[in-house]
Amino acid sequence: MDLIAVPVLRVGIIQRVLASYRLPFFQKLGEVTGLTFSTFAGQGLPDEAIHGPDTTDIRNHWATKNYYFRSPAGIVCWQSGLSAWLRRFRPGVLILDTNPRILSSWLAVWQMKRWKYPVIGWGLGELPRSGPRWLRKLRALISIAFIRKLDGVIGYSTKAARHYIAAGVPPNRVFVACNSTDTKESEYYLSKLEFDSNWPKSWRESLRLNPELPIVLSVGRLIGEKKIDALIRACAPLFDRCQLLIIGDGPLRSQLELEASLFHDRIRFVGHQTGETLAKSFIASDIFVLPGSGGLAVHQAMSYGKPVIVSFGDGTETDLVREGVNGFFFEPGNVKQLTARLAQIIGQPKKLRAMGRASLKIVRQEINLDKMVQAFLDALTRTRVIEEN
Repeated sequence: MDLIAVPVLRVGIIQRVLASYRLPFFQKLGEVTGLTFSTFAGQGLPDEAIHGPDTTDIRNHWATKNYYFRSPAGIVCWQSGLSAWLRRFRPGVLILDTNPRILSSWLAVWQMKRWKYPVIGWGLGELPRSGPRWLRKLRALISIAFIRKLDGVIGYSTKAARHYIAAGVPPNRVFVACNSTDTKESEYYLSKLEFDSNWPKSWRESLRLNPELPIVLSVGRLIGEKKIDALIRACAPLFDRCQLLIIGDGPLRSQLELEASLFHDRIRFVGHQTGETLAKSFIASDIFVLPGSGGLAVHQAMSYGKPVIVSFGDGTETDLVREGVNGFFFEPGNVKQLTARLAQIIGQPKKLRAMGRASLKIVRQEINLDKMVQAFLDALTRTRVIEEN
């Protein structure tokens, strides 16, 4: 897909943490004629287990120090050196996270307004859902106040866009760029599969998995929000019909492995994977499940032609998953319902293949990295027009 060129424009992008999965997006954005951008990001909290890229792969990256503090509203963050970066790069448009607990972002908005340059938010759109009612209400008010200071917002999904409009952002300032992964890798390995159809079988055998049973796959950091414990419990009644492959690492790995030890011959923890190793795991698996938060892993699984079963993610799942067509939804935390969803398609290879083909079609035609970059360019162009008018 050919991306439109934009007028010469300097774009600053603030991220709390620059995760490795964002690298293909920023590299693609860097290919746009007339656009120069700089990223500004720090490190995550130790228990987040976020894997960062080699930042030398991104031109004009400014690595900073994140300071985290506890407050009545939860953990807040201050990113040092922000003013210096803004003065040095002098962006004509700034894109930042819509999270108001990144306190330094308030300073960034103030500075850009002083220069009379637009600021665009980028985020999930949802207001806080955890904590006591009074705290949720307070945090919601702060979030709305911050969002309304912005000149436009880019939502991860159509669901996010609805939340921003409900928060008071004019509809003509709300844009949707569905979270997407780079599909070059999946396309390469899918084409490779055509020449070596035994590849999945040999990979299963290397993991000592039963070649006769379908594999349920989960990919993500092993933290509480991912709800891997719920997935283990949901699969437990079905371990005579399936097996579970868990990819990822994190602070809860030992605890989860202990819980899974009752089913040691049906569950494999293989740690963090990338590249060809991860591709083999996707291709060898039959069903992908997102039991908790996340989102990009759903897109990645679909790019390998897998049916998906999801709960609450980052909002993108509402655009990606078509009930009964390429996957199913289940209520957050409802283990019995997840078990029932899995039972619907386990042991039905024709249905699994049909749903997998539907997933692949959605990724190739509707939601992908090119579409995501194009949505950002549209937001940049239209926001500047709005400001000039």
